[in-house]
Amino acid sequence: MDKSLAKSTILVLVILLLNACGRPAAPIITTLSMTPRSTPDPPTQPASKQAPTSTPSLGFITSTTVNQLEIIATLTGHSNRVISLAFSADGVHFASSSRDNTIKLWDVQTGQELHDFPMKEVSLNGIAFSPDESILASPDTIWDIASLEVFHTLEKGRQVPGQVAFSPDGSIFAVALAIRGIKLWDVASGQTLLTFEKQPDNDAFSIVFSPDGSQIATSGHEGKVRLWDIETGQLTGILDHGNTSDVHDLAYAPDGKMLASGATDYTVRLWNVASGEVIHTLRHGDGLYSIAISPDGTLLASAGVESTVRLWDIASGELLRTLRHADELMAVTFSPDGKLLAAGGYDNVIYLWGIPEE
Repeated sequence: MDKSLAKSTILVLVILLLNACGRPAAPIITTLSMTPRSTPDPPTQPASKQAPTSTPSLGFITSTTVNQLEIIATLTGHSNRVISLAFSADGVHFASSSRDNTIKLWDVQTGQELHDFPMKEVSLNGIAFSPDESILASPDTIWDIASLEVFHTLEKGRQVPGQVAFSPDGSIFAVALAIRGIKLWDVASGQTLLTFEKQPDNDAFSIVFSPDGSQIATSGHEGKVRLWDIETGQLTGILDHGNTSDVHDLAYAPDGKMLASGATDYTVRLWNVASGEVIHTLRHGDGLYSIAISPDGTLLASAGVESTVRLWDIASGELLRTLRHADELMAVTFSPDGKLLAAGGYDNVIYLWGIPEE
């Protein structure tokens, strides 16, 4: 046999033998296209990580595990800053709104974009899932998740940014519109139930239902948080930061006894709802946009201009961990199962933080 032919035959046999023995396959990482601003490179997920998941492969985010947090995945696809984030109650879907005039629906398990809802203006628009995960809402449109079709159009063509929230039982949809005040809508019929009295300094940066559904809290200018009775629409209390800062975000503790408010005076106030007294004052740093409380009620996350998410122990008011990002952050939220923390802002990217279990 020719020597060169013999060498080629041996080489082929060696390659076949190596393949038969099996080599570990390289991980598959799905990325979506984006048009980023000119900013420093953001943190990226390690190449060995798989897509984000809410399965037992992730640990719970608690006061004793925050130091184990790392970026599980990044979701890219928005072409302008991310304004608002929301998980569905079952943790299957994730939504994001952006100043690129879109609301995107994502699959949490794979990190894939499922749908893009174009909007006329979402520069300050909030988004929310209904408690039964069947619908996704913005201040003027409600979509059916299964069909991706419009379920209700509330005020077509108004182009006024606002914030939204569902009652805990999902029967009432609250909309707080900049300049136009607060309205409650019946989810089934799309009819207006109640219009709250407009306050002169309340441009509705945030609106949240109490966990028992009896009360709504709203925030706006002049450092004030207002508490409203759902049945009557009457103002029942005011929590005052004592300055003229804008109160950008609100979050109730799961038991409804405490309310957190984050303001542009760089502070988060933790309030006793019954007494109106401040329990803790947390100093985030530079301008603060968003706050969130973990599902177990033990942690508070704050995010803002200084490109960080800060994690606080609610009981003690102690700062536990600072998560650094590439640019200013406008939104932060926990997943319902307490295994993911999502943050997004000026670099158009959504970061999912979690605790991988070995």
